[in-house]
Amino acid sequence: MANSNALRWRVVIGGILSNFCAGMLYSWSIYVKPLIETHGWEQGAVSLAMSIATMVIPISMIPAAKILAKQGPTKTALIGTVFYVLGLVISGFANNLILLYLGFGVLGGIGVGFIYGTPVATCIKWFPDKKGLISGLAVGGFGLGSIVFAPICTSLIATLGPGQTFWVQGGIALVGMLIGAPLMKAAPDGYKPEGWTPPAASAAAGAAHDYTAGEMLRTKQYWFLLIMYLFANMSGLMVIGQASPIAQAVAGLTAAEAGAIVSLLSIFNTAGRFMSGALCDKLGAKRVVTIIYVINAVLLVSLQFLTNFVTISIGIGGLAICFGAMMGAYPSLVVDYFGVKYSGPNYARIFLAYGIGGIIGPQLAVQIVGRTGSYTMAFIIIGASCIVGAVMSIISKKPVYNG
Repeated sequence: MANSNALRWRVVIGGILSNFCAGMLYSWSIYVKPLIETHGWEQGAVSLAMSIATMVIPISMIPAAKILAKQGPTKTALIGTVFYVLGLVISGFANNLILLYLGFGVLGGIGVGFIYGTPVATCIKWFPDKKGLISGLAVGGFGLGSIVFAPICTSLIATLGPGQTFWVQGGIALVGMLIGAPLMKAAPDGYKPEGWTPPAASAAAGAAHDYTAGEMLRTKQYWFLLIMYLFANMSGLMVIGQASPIAQAVAGLTAAEAGAIVSLLSIFNTAGRFMSGALCDKLGAKRVVTIIYVINAVLLVSLQFLTNFVTISIGIGGLAICFGAMMGAYPSLVVDYFGVKYSGPNYARIFLAYGIGGIIGPQLAVQIVGRTGSYTMAFIIIGASCIVGAVMSIISKKPVYNG
C-alpha cells in the first residue's frame, strides 16, 4: 500500500482527536456542585447522570462495533457525534433531572460509546508491531480532552452557568469531530507494516486463535478479565466522578482549588494511558495490569490522610495515572488473550465492566458519605477490591482453543 506508514499515523491522529472531543466524562465533576446550586438537586441525584452515561457507553459499544465492521470508522464516529452533541444540547436545556439523565446520561453515553471504541479498534489493526503503544495513544485522547475542557468549562460555568457551558462544549466537540472522524480509515485485512515480520517470540506471546465474541464469552478467561476490569473501573470512576467533592471534603479545598485538581487529574490520566501502552510492549500487558492494581490499592487506602492541596493532588493524580494506565493496557491485554481480528466487538464486551463500575464506584462513595459523613470506608472497600484484582491478574492464564 502506497505511503501506508503516513496513512496509519494519520489514522492515529484522527483517533486521538475524536476521543479528545468525546472526553466529556472527565470534566463532569466540575458540573456537579454548580448544578446542585442552580437547581437545588441532591448530590446523589446529580451524580446519577454520570452513572447512567458510564452504563450506556459500553452497551452502545456493542452495536457500534457491528456498524464499524460494515460502515467503517468515519461513519461510525459521525453517528456517535450526532448523539453526543444532541445530548449536550439537551443537557443545557435541562431544568429537571429527567432531561439531564436523557441528555448527558443516555444520548451523551451513546455518543461516547460510538466514538470511544472506534479509534481503539481501528488503530490497533494498523499497528500490529506496536499494539500496546497505539492502544495507549488511541485512548489517550479521551483523557486529554479534559485537560482543555476542565479549565475552560470551569471559567464558563462561573460566567454563563452550567447550561450554556454544555452548549459551548457541544459546539467544540462538533467541530473537532468533523475534522477527526474523516481521518480514520479501516486497515486492510491482515495488514502488516512494510518491512515488518512478527518475530517468533512475539507471535508466541500473542493469542493462538482469533476468538469471535461468542467464543470468547464461553471462556472462563472472559469472566475473569471482566471482574478484574470491574474493580479497576470502580476505583477510577469513583475518583473521576467525585474528584472535586473528594478534594473539598478530605483536604478542605475551595471550589476553584478543586477545579485545578480536576485539571491535574486529566493530565495524569492521559499520561497513564500513553505510558502504559508502551510499557505493555516491553513488559507484557498482564504484568503491567498487576502492577497498576497494587499501586491503586496503596493510594486508595492512603487518600484519607492527604489533607492539603499538594498531597491530595499527588494522591488523586496517582490514582488518575493508574486509571489511565489501565485504560491503555486493557485493550492490549484483550488482544493478547483473544486475538486482534475481533478485538472491536470483544473489547466492547469486556468494557461492560466500565458501565457497572461507573455505577458502583461513584454511588458507593455518595451513599457512604451520606451515612458516615466521610469517604474513608469507600476508599477502604474499593482499595480491597484492587488487591483482589491484583491476585486475579497474577493467577489468570490465556485460554487454550479447543476448536
